[in-house]
Amino acid sequence: MKIFRNFEEILDYAIDKEMEEIEFYSNLAGRMDRKNVSVLFHNIMLEKTSRVLRLEKMKDLKAEFDSNEVQDMKLAGNLAEIDHQNSNLSYQDALILAMKREKEKFKFYTKMAECAINNECRSTFINLANEEARQKLKFEIEYDEYILIEN
Repeated sequence: MKIFRNFEEILDYAIDKEMEEIEFYSNLAGRMDRKNVSVLFHNIMLEKTSRVLRLEKMKDLKAEFDSNEVQDMKLAGNLAEIDHQNSNLSYQDALILAMKREKEKFKFYTKMAECAINNECRSTFINLANEEARQKLKFEIEYDEYILIEN
């Protein structure tokens, strides 16, 4: 379980996770045979890059959090079912893994918004959660249109 001691640790964690996802989506974009899927992963990667910059700017805020709420965010990671390092990762598995990642990040940013005392931080985390939800929806639409139809 991840324990945070202060706001900067929260932001560092979020930035690290976004950087991991930039690498993840960049890797997937390069491995996908379908051009539209490669473009989708590439565009998500660019959105993640923008998000890192926004998180970096948040370090300047004098944010306040309910320290009892953020002590244990219950972030153990539950993406082990699919090995994203596998070079033979199927299109379907890539989409499933992407949806799971976006869902976990949505929950993280939602929890951060709930714990934020500062309105500007709360608003920023709500916006970040909404962006994660939109990204998950993009993957769900792709899954529904191409995977479910093929099966």
